[in-house]
Amino acid sequence: MNPYLHFQSLEKRYGEVAALDGVTLSIERGSVLALLGPNGAGKSTLFGCLLGFTRPTAGTILSHGAPLTSELRRRVGYMPERINLYPQNTVLENGMFFAQLKRQPASELERQLKRVGLYDVQNRAAGKLSKGMLQRLGLAIALCGAPELLILDEPFNGLDPALLETLQDILVSERQRGATLLISTHTISAVEPLATHVAVLLEGTLAAHGSIDELRASFGQHSLEAVYHLVARRRSVQEEVLA
Repeated sequence: MNPYLHFQSLEKRYGEVAALDGVTLSIERGSVLALLGPNGAGKSTLFGCLLGFTRPTAGTILSHGAPLTSELRRRVGYMPERINLYPQNTVLENGMFFAQLKRQPASELERQLKRVGLYDVQNRAAGKLSKGMLQRLGLAIALCGAPELLILDEPFNGLDPALLETLQDILVSERQRGATLLISTHTISAVEPLATHVAVLLEGTLAAHGSIDELRASFGQHSLEAVYHLVARRRSVQEEVLA
């Protein structure tokens, strides 16, 4: 049976620089994939190719064995690391701009603002929001319309512990609803309770991939952060040997 998403030998090059270099990765429906890697590893580029923001240099992305369609992309909720807003406009006005692009009514946006704790500040100018509030607004927009695929780029930045727990609870409920989640983050401890699968990108290549239990067993580590650092160290040693 074909996986929900499949990246086959995906490459993205900018001149001599390979942002992605032959990435092959399958993602099952209903899973939560933690995409880990340092800055510049290719995580955002992978998301950009999936969302249609950038065209791969080579390789394919398939859903259930078929090329991606605009219909599938309309069923995606995306939260970028930095959400671009009109700072003079209110939370509600900014949210409605994106909700209308997704063909969602005001009632759906209001429902999501309540979930993320922004309903009471919906008339505040976006330019006066804290970093954590901006993250929550980005999440509310991504959640509009019950998307089947949620793509979250660094969603835990700027959140205090109480808000972090709220966000984790929301993401658990989204998975229980049946959504598939792709989460890139440097905050490994925040994604660990949520993740079913892990992919580690290093310098544009897939250094490790599997279920979280498989990787823990394979590397003899219980902590996901310890697994990640061990993968990175092994790659560094391999490169030194080849050099």
